[in-house]
Amino acid sequence: MPGEPPVRLEPLKVGEDGRRYSPSAGRNRQDIVDALVELLPPRGKCLEVAAGTGEHAALAALHLKHWQWITSERDAEALTSIEAWVKHADLPNLGHPRQLALGDPWPFERDSFDAVFTSNLMHITPIETTEALFHGAATHLKRGGSLLVYGPVFLSSASDPLGNRSFDEELRARDPAYGVRRLKELTAIAARAGLETPQVREMPANNVILTMTRP
Repeated sequence: MPGEPPVRLEPLKVGEDGRRYSPSAGRNRQDIVDALVELLPPRGKCLEVAAGTGEHAALAALHLKHWQWITSERDAEALTSIEAWVKHADLPNLGHPRQLALGDPWPFERDSFDAVFTSNLMHITPIETTEALFHGAATHLKRGGSLLVYGPVFLSSASDPLGNRSFDEELRARDPAYGVRRLKELTAIAARAGLETPQVREMPANNVILTMTRP
């Protein structure tokens, strides 16, 4: 929610130029960007929501040269890091970050993005944040555009990975509103928002990318 401190499950390293480094982003960013290269059309305009340190955005803009990459965050410290990554990357398709709290009106035109992307957000925020993300994406995506969400998701109760079950317990002990979300619940939220059934791409370390298209 606006005004709350950012949730961090790991310590961040801060460079002299203001760039922050996330250990998890260092591990997953190449896999994520490789998947985005395959999942996204050849060109377009993407809004990255809750862009964190900015590491994913810098790498995505480097590998998706025909995509305009717009970043957003609600946290002032994160915005400072993203701006430092934008300056360091010095790429024409990587824009300056915008402040965005998902539950507030989004500072963008309706029907203006070909994709909306976020990573590792749903499990460390209340379910209302996911609902705001899906509804905001459906409003601001063009027809045929897609919301892509990376992170841990329980695909079915019969195949919940042990690591994700343990992670879910840790998250709920920290805050009962947190937790690894179930695909069935996310499918229902997507339908209410006007998005199609999520398409699942399995990723390393028991993560997935869900792709939900605005019809």
